[in-house]
Amino acid sequence: MLRRLTQQEENERRQRSEAIRRKVCRLAAFRRAKTICCYVALPYEVQTRRLIEEMLTKGKRVVVPVTRPRTKRLDLSEVRHPDTELVRGPLGVWEPARSARRPVPVRALDLVLVPGIAFDRRGRRLGHGHGYFDRFLARLPKTTPTVGLAFRFQILDRLPVAAHDHAVRTLLAA
Repeated sequence: MLRRLTQQEENERRQRSEAIRRKVCRLAAFRRAKTICCYVALPYEVQTRRLIEEMLTKGKRVVVPVTRPRTKRLDLSEVRHPDTELVRGPLGVWEPARSARRPVPVRALDLVLVPGIAFDRRGRRLGHGHGYFDRFLARLPKTTPTVGLAFRFQILDRLPVAAHDHAVRTLLAA
């Protein structure tokens, strides 16, 4: 699946990401949310940069994950100016520079947008195998809506599931 993601044509990725962005913006949970956690996409994932900019324009509080490799944990930081605040983190993922971090507790989140390498139809996800997002999702209040963003080809009938895996409630694809 990772190979298919990395080999997807850039124009196709851009068009599908835009269609997914529009779907996110139509969600009732998105419209109600004041504080949204959104991953900053790797080059082959559903792109989120335009979505992050749109959320900021709409006055939403945008929160992004910060990786903690020693503990394999995700912390959260508010982002106000992605063009100037984001740098490559220890795993190559864009996250706020140390000087720009504004910690946010998980209980403050109204919505969480989640990446994945693959998802099944029940919202279970396959990540990069480090468990960062599973541990993060386990810390969320049960009432916090979670939305997986995927390209259609990433949605499979079944995925191997472990006890520590956490499904997303909603899956949006294009």
